[in-house]
Amino acid sequence: MYIVEKKKLPIYELEDDIVKYLQPSNRDRLIIEAPTGSGKSTQLPQVLINNNVVQKGEIVVLQPRKVAARMLARRVAGEMGCRLGEEIGYQVRFEKIISDKTKVRFVTEGILIRELISNPSLSHIGAIVFDEFHERHIYSDVLLAITKRLQEETRPDLKIIVMSATLSAESITEYLSPCQSIKCSGRTYPVDVRHVNLNVNSQTISDSVIKAIKSEVIKRGLEGDVLIFLPGAFEIRKTIEKLRLIKQLKGCLIVPLYGDLNPKDQDYALQASDKRKIIVSTNIAETSLTINGVKIVIDCGLARIPSYDEVRGINTLLLNKISVASADQRAGRAGRVSAGSCIRLWSESDHAKRDKELLPEIKRLDLTEIVLLLAVFNSKIIDDLKWLDPPSKDSMTIAKEFLVSLNALNGKDGSVTPIGKMMSSYPVHPRFGRMIIEAGSKGCLNEVVLSMALIQGRGIFDKKIQLKSSEFAHKNDISDFQPMIRAWIYAYRANFDFQKCHAFNIHSKAAREVLSVFRSLMGIAKKQGLELNELSSNFCGESMAKVFLVGFYDNLYRKLSKSTLSCELVGLRRGKLEKGSLADVSDIGVAAEVNEIEGKDVSVVISKSTSIKLPWIKEVLENRLTVKEISRFDEQRRRVVTESITKFMDLVIDTKVLNNTSNAESANILASEIIDGKLKLKGWNDKCNSWVLKVEFVSRCFPELEIPQFTDTDKLLVLTDFCEGALTYKEIKDKQCWPYLEKWLSPIHYQTVKQYAPDRIKLENGIEAKVSYTSNGPKISIVLQKLYDVNITPLLCNGKIPVSIEVLGPNHRPVQTTTDISRFWKESYPDIKKQLKGRYPKHEWR
Repeated sequence: MYIVEKKKLPIYELEDDIVKYLQPSNRDRLIIEAPTGSGKSTQLPQVLINNNVVQKGEIVVLQPRKVAARMLARRVAGEMGCRLGEEIGYQVRFEKIISDKTKVRFVTEGILIRELISNPSLSHIGAIVFDEFHERHIYSDVLLAITKRLQEETRPDLKIIVMSATLSAESITEYLSPCQSIKCSGRTYPVDVRHVNLNVNSQTISDSVIKAIKSEVIKRGLEGDVLIFLPGAFEIRKTIEKLRLIKQLKGCLIVPLYGDLNPKDQDYALQASDKRKIIVSTNIAETSLTINGVKIVIDCGLARIPSYDEVRGINTLLLNKISVASADQRAGRAGRVSAGSCIRLWSESDHAKRDKELLPEIKRLDLTEIVLLLAVFNSKIIDDLKWLDPPSKDSMTIAKEFLVSLNALNGKDGSVTPIGKMMSSYPVHPRFGRMIIEAGSKGCLNEVVLSMALIQGRGIFDKKIQLKSSEFAHKNDISDFQPMIRAWIYAYRANFDFQKCHAFNIHSKAAREVLSVFRSLMGIAKKQGLELNELSSNFCGESMAKVFLVGFYDNLYRKLSKSTLSCELVGLRRGKLEKGSLADVSDIGVAAEVNEIEGKDVSVVISKSTSIKLPWIKEVLENRLTVKEISRFDEQRRRVVTESITKFMDLVIDTKVLNNTSNAESANILASEIIDGKLKLKGWNDKCNSWVLKVEFVSRCFPELEIPQFTDTDKLLVLTDFCEGALTYKEIKDKQCWPYLEKWLSPIHYQTVKQYAPDRIKLENGIEAKVSYTSNGPKISIVLQKLYDVNITPLLCNGKIPVSIEVLGPNHRPVQTTTDISRFWKESYPDIKKQLKGRYPKHEWR
């Protein structure tokens, strides 16, 4: 009866075509486009087995998520009436249930990548099924490129099947050509999609969901299980708390579902229930997993999408709007068992502006691990591998350079080093692998491996506590990992007992999960012959700190001051040390995590940090340090200082004040500060400014005299001479500048300027007037009455340059400017006299 029900699934419409197109006479490449609910994930492996399509080797079904691999394997094993781990099994990172009898193995993509290293021909595999390929995870793209090449060169018998619910079949068909592409009609029911614009953002998600539940589900009387899509575990927990306060939902089973959830709790969320169920999930429920009974989907339209910032080197997990394709996938979940409803918490106009599909991960994620694995597999293919969508050259270059810095790749030819090959054995980021190897030589292997295991999973503390105030923190601790390790050791010795762990705010399940990761990594380390040590609560943090320097050198930071948590990091980044960090004891530290946190603004938080001493940096990273002597003006001390500055890459890690500033260097720095306007000189007075204007006037009007212009460069030379022998501002601020400016010109040029640009000039009536010089030429400013009997405009420079006359009223305010005094008397004076005589009757008026 059960087999009959299975046969009704839409995927069986394609059974004959699947068998036909995967015969040896064909190319053994097949693309299957089958919508949500068609049974492709569970039934295709059974079709392959029942029709003996794969005669040699196992069938590997790639899944993008651990929970999907585990649940699908259990479902298929149940349908085939066999025990999980025998004919049907699964393998994910740090967990596997398989045996020698296993014919179908559901695996996460990273597992198969690593199998390529130990068995480049994949001789144990007869078929590879790429499930949910439309998600375009980075490992999927890599594996497709490699297996395509493998099939073309040495494994023509290897069968490649690409499956997806929403696939741009045209591009993938062209990439895999020649291949066959078939499409399944699917079995879905109508879904009523409603847009309810609640202006959802990171601060209002849970409240928006509650509003939708009340107005769109309870008020409208919608029936059936509810699937709510939210961005992450925090929002899920917050929303569940509020859902449980709604009296109309008292009899409902409200459960979370997300990647870091305990496997048993994940299974519980997916199991059938007699009660009405409300599943509050991240996007792991978007594909692969069948959740029976769901007839209502509430979609917040947001997800935390991983990406990599090539400039800052930060892996980010920021809140973003989901694509149209993801929204359609989510809506489809409501139409698997009957007609359903999807409530989208954004407007139709917003929906129309969204991206159709998300950019493939290979275009936006860190490629370091991929490049290392490819180098171990075959370094020659890194640059000539044919990709469906090639990664950017910059991303590949950054990854290669980072691996060279870890001594994993040879800098000359890109080949893998012995250390790099050892690193690739660990199913973690290469930096972690490098640290484990380093720890083996520094006697702290257990502590470092445990630290890596703690980083891999969710936090072991129940509440957000400050590590400095934790019961497991010791007075001389220098690393946030020290209390975390002690807390884990306590939980381990208590056999992860809930009550004992809870008493110290330890999450017993999370701590237990760390154990499997720790054992797995230690098992690899033992096989490699690394030196083991005893795991103890009383351990010195120095060796561990040096290991962290090796793996996280790019997260080295320096506090801006002792009284602040603000820091500068390698890569010209800025961030803040997490409050309560034990690394706060020193100015320099290294962080295991540098995360962008989205709130009102995006901020960078430095966490899981370890304090570092300068001698440790010199010991571990000596070949990457630069030391340079720099002289500068110290604004606080108001003097020139010379400093020895030690940098790691672009981060200043040490500054020492020296007493060896040369006179010439000091004079130049002081002069530059004066030029920039940062230092004021009393001695650079009106006489100096007037002389400069005179020089510029004569030089401009009489180029044949070859008097040079007084430029900023010339001023710097004069001021440098003026500052000679001085180190402090105090020594120069009252010093007279004129003696140094006066000798700037040669004696002949000096006399020429004095002759052509005198300080005063005698007018026709015998009165002397002061001459000022501007960019417009020479000028005198004089009261009108002193101009009586002056009918000829005064001239300078041997009668060649007329002087501009600024005529002042009795109140010494300008009334007119002229270069023709004779015309002034005739045309302007009568009106001026008429205006001013009445106001100033005591003055002479002719």
